[in-house]
Amino acid sequence: EILQTASIRQIFTNGGTADRLYKKYCFPQTQQKAICLPSTSPANAAWSKKRLLTKWNQIVLISNKNQHTGFHRP
Repeated sequence: EILQTASIRQIFTNGGTADRLYKKYCFPQTQQKAICLPSTSPANAAWSKKRLLTKWNQIVLISNKNQHTGFHRP
């Protein structure tokens, strides 16, 4: 399994549909919670580019935090 061999610290989903599918098909096997980020689809016109970038910046913030705390999956 990729989560046992790769250095994956966090899973992110791109929008509500991806999040629901991850929870339904992947979570039962991985037991790794995902962070749902807003969809980057052009159909998601409710979110401005600036607002999307702010939310998606969580990936960088979490990655930096994990590097500094030494967080890792067993």
